[in-house]
Amino acid sequence: MTTPIHQKYATACYAVICRDVPDSAVKRAAATPAHFRYIEGILDEILVAGPLFDDEGRRVIGSILILRTQSAERATELVTTDPYNAAGVWASIEIRPFLPAAGSYVGGTSW
Repeated sequence: MTTPIHQKYATACYAVICRDVPDSAVKRAAATPAHFRYIEGILDEILVAGPLFDDEGRRVIGSILILRTQSAERATELVTTDPYNAAGVWASIEIRPFLPAAGSYVGGTSW
């Protein structure tokens, strides 16, 4: 019997999509220095993170993070304690279990 792919990983990964409130630019700009300091403090739990742009690539409309944590509760804690969240930048936060199955991060494929 083969081991399911999701059981091959010792720690859990979570995809996080945060959508900004309308006209978030001022709030986002004010919170960015604190957000960067916060991110620097949790880098060991972030696989990748960055801003999400509109279709034209001009305006930030949210954030995407792929977190490697010990639990869904920890992933939630990391996002909800982010200064962007405290500043009211994000209108919504979606956290989903994620399997890094293919790409340069996993060294090719996991199958």
